[in-house]
Amino acid sequence: MMKKWFGTLFLIVLWQILAAITDNNIFPTFLEVIKAMGKNFNLIMIHGFYSSLRLMAGVLFAVIIGMPVGILIGYHKQLSDFFSPVIYLLAPIPKIALLPLIMLLFGIGDLSKIFIIFIIMLFQVIVAAHDAVKNIPREYFIPLRTIRAGHKAIIFHIIIPAVLPEMFTAVRIGLATGISVLFFAETFGTRWGLGFYIMDMWMRLDYKQMYAGILILGVLGLVSVTLVNRLQGYVCPWIPRPDK
Repeated sequence: MMKKWFGTLFLIVLWQILAAITDNNIFPTFLEVIKAMGKNFNLIMIHGFYSSLRLMAGVLFAVIIGMPVGILIGYHKQLSDFFSPVIYLLAPIPKIALLPLIMLLFGIGDLSKIFIIFIIMLFQVIVAAHDAVKNIPREYFIPLRTIRAGHKAIIFHIIIPAVLPEMFTAVRIGLATGISVLFFAETFGTRWGLGFYIMDMWMRLDYKQMYAGILILGVLGLVSVTLVNRLQGYVCPWIPRPDK
């Protein structure tokens, strides 16, 4: 158990030592940040709650829509030939560049912030599902096709079990980008969210609270990945758990 937290403990000790050496208000020690967080804990948790809801909503919608689309395109060769170039052309485009357009279309409220997370995760999920289907060995389909099983049986007994692990990998990878973009999106048109809180404390020159917000943002990422790992362990018991 201790080995899992050794890296985190090392970073905390390093932070504490470097802050003590620099002795600068701009770089407070870890203990000072924790004390500041305690003074403003309820407010930070409210901001964290709003950020968590936006993140979860964007990821959930991306998986619900992206996984069937990726499976459908990957399973049908004609659709794959037609849509694959489009998907691989759009996937590398930094979605943060679309934020001004998204705000024009959906406003500056929660919908635009959820949509930017959704669009970031969507392409990763589609590409992961598409590639997972394409990489299934053809001989896996022979037994079901021999007994003339329909497409439904093939999808549920072969394709989905092959795609699910890749879905969780895509979500884990996308979470880091999603949280980064969420921070940026929350600096516009909202008074709730960790992005707003961090920038607000920065403008107030309250650096301890600013670091407290950054720390909670990191905790949000850690908790999100941990939950994804746990969920993968329950949904995909046939593969080794990534957190072990």
